[in-house]
Amino acid sequence: MVKASRIRNTLEGREKRTGVAALMTPRMIFSLILIGIFSFTALMTLSGYAGDLRQKDNGQAHALSRSAIGFGGLVRLLGDMDYDIRMARTENVKSEDSSVLRIYTISRPFQADKMDDLELNTPALIIMPKWITMPMKDKAGWVQKGWGNDVTYPMSDHERDLKELSGDVTFTRHKEDDKTASYLHGSISEEVKIENLQTIKGENLIDIYSFTEGAFLVKIEDTSTYILSDPDFMNTMGIDSRRRARLAVNLINGVIADADAEPMRIDFDVTLHGFGGQANIIKVLTQPPFLAATLCLLAAGLLIAWQAFSRFGDPLEVPRDYALGKFTLADNAARFIRLAGREPNMAKDYAALIRKQVVKDLKLEGRQARDIKTILERREIALNLPTSFIDLQNRAETATDNMSLMQLAEDLNFWKTKMILGGG
Repeated sequence: MVKASRIRNTLEGREKRTGVAALMTPRMIFSLILIGIFSFTALMTLSGYAGDLRQKDNGQAHALSRSAIGFGGLVRLLGDMDYDIRMARTENVKSEDSSVLRIYTISRPFQADKMDDLELNTPALIIMPKWITMPMKDKAGWVQKGWGNDVTYPMSDHERDLKELSGDVTFTRHKEDDKTASYLHGSISEEVKIENLQTIKGENLIDIYSFTEGAFLVKIEDTSTYILSDPDFMNTMGIDSRRRARLAVNLINGVIADADAEPMRIDFDVTLHGFGGQANIIKVLTQPPFLAATLCLLAAGLLIAWQAFSRFGDPLEVPRDYALGKFTLADNAARFIRLAGREPNMAKDYAALIRKQVVKDLKLEGRQARDIKTILERREIALNLPTSFIDLQNRAETATDNMSLMQLAEDLNFWKTKMILGGG
């Protein structure tokens, strides 16, 4: 019984690659390049739409928030009452919206500083902030009251934020919890409870709605800009009852009537909260009418990349700048002659070289020059050639351009062929 043994491979060849070298194959490299291009393109595109993709229900005090301090409840209430509610995502006001009430909601101090950069030449209602809140970890979009021992923002912050817009103002906070205040407007009398009620006064402010404790809705003199000192009159927490909801609607209708604004139409500004629809180069290139041009450029780039990776046929051989070997001298000399434009001056010598080749092929090299001339002339007559060598030689002496030189070369080649091969 023959014992089996492993045969050792002693043939030389490519060894099996292991580790990182085995992974970095051409296919893997190409895949990584495609993934990188796709990732970069996706990142650039999404960056242009970051504002549109940002979470809207983030618990802050704006019209898209459904938290206690948000105004999503007011938007829904007014919508159910057939008001035309729109979200203003641009700072510039269109001409057709110049008579529409625009409501600006402030989430925190210092945010009102942005109001100084806006052109408030249309009816505007600014709702000041009050509550300090924190997001709840286990419930997205919900907030809880307080940061440490503080539950409300300092009054000095509000006074500083409005100073440039409305001059010197003074805020007063009535700290009694569940403050009962009497709302009186015309023939309507309501009692509402506002916790930590904020009131406002100032030399340039005109009271529109007020309690005995002070005004809470004022108008900046000689403008159509109104300020609501306490957000609890209109936020979701503030309209949790029918009485307070009716009060919020009455306040808005009062502002619309006083400003002579378009009835049943309200715009809520969301640009202060980062939800604006400002145009940028990414959005312009990825939306009509420029989307078609972007797709065409992308397709052209893909075709160029495809052509770069896969050639159409074998690549052309690029000739050397300088010839090599024994052909170097003749080739370089010919190039210099061509650059100098001296080709016609070589016609006479070229004709003599052709005659010398004919003499050699006819075995006439050992004869006298006179005999060679006679033999060649007799052979031209015998072959009935249309042009004799003497005529060709005279043309070579008078050649002045490349066109006549090319024609002379063709005639000399024809004369040479006939003289050597005869009538065949």
